[in-house]
Amino acid sequence: MCLLWLISRVSMEERQDHRVFWIVVFALLLLTRIPAMAAYLSIDNVNLAFSLEKFDPRIHQPQPPGYPFFVLFGRIVNVVFRDAGRTFAAISIIVSGLCLAAAFVLGKKMFSRWAGVAAAFLLLVNPVFWHSSLDGPLRPHLALFSLLTAYCCWRCWNGEKRFAIWGAAALGAGSGFRPDLMAFLFPLWLLSSWVGTKSWRAVLQAFAVLAGIVLVWMGALVIAMGGPQTFLKIMLNYAVDQSPESVVFGSSAFAWLRQLNRLIIWNGLAVITWIWALPFYFRHRDRLTLGGAQAVFFFIWLVPGLIVQALVHVGAPGHTLFSVAALCVLGGYILSFVQGRDLVLAAALVVNVMLFLGYFALPVGRGNESLSRGNPSVKNAMLYGTYESSIGMVRDLDAITRITLNEIAEFTPKDRPTIIISTNSYVDQFFMNWRIGRYYLPNQDFWILYNDAKKKRAERIRRSALLELRETEPVRVPIFQEGRVLWLIEPGSAIQKQLAAATQSLKGGKYVFYSDITKDSPAFKVDEFEIVPSLFGFLPQAARPLLLGMDQHGFQ
Repeated sequence: MCLLWLISRVSMEERQDHRVFWIVVFALLLLTRIPAMAAYLSIDNVNLAFSLEKFDPRIHQPQPPGYPFFVLFGRIVNVVFRDAGRTFAAISIIVSGLCLAAAFVLGKKMFSRWAGVAAAFLLLVNPVFWHSSLDGPLRPHLALFSLLTAYCCWRCWNGEKRFAIWGAAALGAGSGFRPDLMAFLFPLWLLSSWVGTKSWRAVLQAFAVLAGIVLVWMGALVIAMGGPQTFLKIMLNYAVDQSPESVVFGSSAFAWLRQLNRLIIWNGLAVITWIWALPFYFRHRDRLTLGGAQAVFFFIWLVPGLIVQALVHVGAPGHTLFSVAALCVLGGYILSFVQGRDLVLAAALVVNVMLFLGYFALPVGRGNESLSRGNPSVKNAMLYGTYESSIGMVRDLDAITRITLNEIAEFTPKDRPTIIISTNSYVDQFFMNWRIGRYYLPNQDFWILYNDAKKKRAERIRRSALLELRETEPVRVPIFQEGRVLWLIEPGSAIQKQLAAATQSLKGGKYVFYSDITKDSPAFKVDEFEIVPSLFGFLPQAARPLLLGMDQHGFQ
């Protein structure tokens, strides 16, 4: 209550010392982020962590499209912290703070100081923004560069011609952190540059700056990927692989509707606390109108990017941050027309906090992604979309990783060799992906069964190194003759049932299962993969011919 009172006092006085406002904002930022940060890195963040050591998007260090400017920034910050987890936490807090400053400055420039204050507070506790700042360091850049580009574009729109170049620089740099920003914001930059300069020469000069910056980060990607042909192939394949619900890439109508629902829900979380105030705006539209240039500006800022996301890809709450930030600025302006606006703003912040902290209960099975697929109702879609952008999602994913790592430690014998066999993905129930495991278990070997691929293959991984690849059918996976196999697979899945039938001695815990291999253990099949106990199965493939006197295909 004291914090809400302080917020209202800061936002109520137009001439209030700015230092008080920023002390409150950044104190709240630290208090709401540092204690709640994810304890473990996600799959994408593990890939980013490996990129701090070696930048190679071909092996997902990081995953395509590579984010070259982010990797450079991360390496600079990592010089100080020398730990990927602490580095990413620091970047997330820094970038989030800059987002709040940018939201305030833009709201103040477009509307009023009160609208800027409200925009900063709405963004601070917006569930999607809050969740993304806890989940990782990369996606908040979508909000930051969306706001920075919009600020430059608005000033250019109003006749400050030099901001055509500054807008180009912001968009070019932002696309080096998040390349999708180019698709979202290029129409806004182009139209603003033309409206503000009325000169194709000035637009072309600014475009040259934009193209130059893009060529820098794109050139780094092309070089890292080994040439333009490989670059284009990797980018296209990744876009298709990551967009299974995209109508552009041939998804079913039902799958596409699910993607569209999530886009609406996550953006809706930025609107729900102020949309009811629109009648107050229309009542006072004679005082300050969101019309003409302002209406067109917001339309161009939001609509092209939303169309791109609706048609192509939106798979996580943080993907919507470019538009969520804009909607928070718009919300601050709309709330400025409400009588008793300081109290209303405080109430809106409370609702946002309640949404993020999970005050709205989910149906049973909230940790199962099939909830939104198996029970396709508007209510379930909204509840699950809200859960995905809440503290509950952060905590549940942390719990899965923590329990899995603890079970691996518990089930690993000290007197026998051990190997972990995992699958590449899940169908219904999420489990700790092997990419996370290889980061936290750097000395542990993993066999990865790509049972979801058109052509099945198996890879032997240790940390970031590929030790062995098997793709000749039937795919045979050699293991030791005596030891323990830890199975990191989807609990309750078809492959677990096959494994239990094949080994007849499957034991384990909640997320990790194990089977002991002895000299008498026969080879067995799991989902068309043949697991073959072998005298030297624990050795990398290249070392086996030396010990066995065989050629390199001796184990085929």
